[in-house]
Amino acid sequence: MADKNLKSFFKRINKPLASLKLAVFIILSIAVITAIGTFVEAKYDAYAAKKLVYDTWYMYSIMGLLVINLIAVMVDRLPWKRRHASFVLAHIGIIILLFGGLLTMKYGIDGSMRIEIGQKNNLVQTSETDMVIYSSFDGDRYSKTFEQEVDFFKYPPTESKPTVIPLYTGEIKVVDYKKYVLPSRKVVADESGKAGSGLRFQIQNPNVNVIEWLVQKKANSVQTHDFGPAQVHLGPIPEKGQGRNEIYLQPDKEKGGLKYAVFYKESEKPGKTGFVKEGDMFNPGFKMAMDFRILRFIPAALEDWDLQDMSAPTPLTTSAVKIIFNGKAHWVLLNDMVKLFTENAVYLLTYGNRRIDVNFNVALKSFAVDRYQGTMRAAAYKSVVEIPELGEREISMNEPLKYKGLTIYQASFQEENGHPVASIFSVNADPGRAWKYLGSLILSVGVVLLMWFKHLDFKLAKKKDDGN
Repeated sequence: MADKNLKSFFKRINKPLASLKLAVFIILSIAVITAIGTFVEAKYDAYAAKKLVYDTWYMYSIMGLLVINLIAVMVDRLPWKRRHASFVLAHIGIIILLFGGLLTMKYGIDGSMRIEIGQKNNLVQTSETDMVIYSSFDGDRYSKTFEQEVDFFKYPPTESKPTVIPLYTGEIKVVDYKKYVLPSRKVVADESGKAGSGLRFQIQNPNVNVIEWLVQKKANSVQTHDFGPAQVHLGPIPEKGQGRNEIYLQPDKEKGGLKYAVFYKESEKPGKTGFVKEGDMFNPGFKMAMDFRILRFIPAALEDWDLQDMSAPTPLTTSAVKIIFNGKAHWVLLNDMVKLFTENAVYLLTYGNRRIDVNFNVALKSFAVDRYQGTMRAAAYKSVVEIPELGEREISMNEPLKYKGLTIYQASFQEENGHPVASIFSVNADPGRAWKYLGSLILSVGVVLLMWFKHLDFKLAKKKDDGN
């Protein structure tokens, strides 16, 4: 009697969970969420759709409710009969498919790897973002003192609720976040006077007009701009040249100017030396006559950004965070860094996409692109890569490379002046793939059995009609 009452109570509890009304509600909810996700992805991008629609509590709630409904419906049919096999298998297949998708979402990798031609890489860049702080007390040796995953897209900091990062002395407050900004670089004077120098120069002749900034990452470091016929370096002047046309400019903060030395590719020793200040001009003496002009010299300079808000992403937009340190505000772009000075230490803050070490190098040996006739539009492209344990392999648009649980797809490429310079791969790890295959197989068997039972019902009905 007690067992009968318990079963009756359980059935009353299970009935609403197994109801057709709940199933219809779930199906309509999934349809609405998917439609919203499609709209968001079309207006913004896939990352925004993931963050705003698919990776949300209501999407997880609907998926959880779907699993509960599928289980409840199967339990409602107990005890199962032979003809329930198709129905049960189809429901189990869907549950296993959802489990495989959950595994992939939680533990999979979905990132990209950029490799320049002739270079190698072992790091996959993913969409997750981290904030990392390095500190140094001598300006040279940095050690990591802080690292934390941050999701400012969904949880942006504000002035009233900042993200606070404690330091040895003081703290950094992250007080603002912009999803889509169009940045333009500017160089400003560093009030602490400890940063490296900044130089804005112009190289000009009737055929050439180059205006660029060079900013030292730290004092005595070398920054270079290569404009083809020659290289311009901001940093210490070496004793010997590198066998090409070069201009070295060494800051002299005490005199407020720069020593310069010009090297020619025919000689190791400098062919011309001198001292220049802001506004001065000299002729380097290259075969292709040109003037070199000092437009701006900042003895201690930092790079900063002017940001233009955009309503939607474009290929030129990025995201940015605003930090406050020692009462001063700085904007830091995604995958960029800012250097912060105190009396006794230097802090290097980076905000960027997470990089995962795949524990093997992928070397790009060659890259080829086929274009539509008469245009520069790419029709197909492929890479030849070398992996130490595999040797050389070709990766094309339809033939990915699978290795150590990773699938490497040919995704895109970068080019400069009409020539490819780097190949971009999409790298994926899908730990739920086996479960998805198993779920699909079980679901397919359930569908086949459903059709088979329908066929048997048809034959029995026909036989009965014939008998009558």
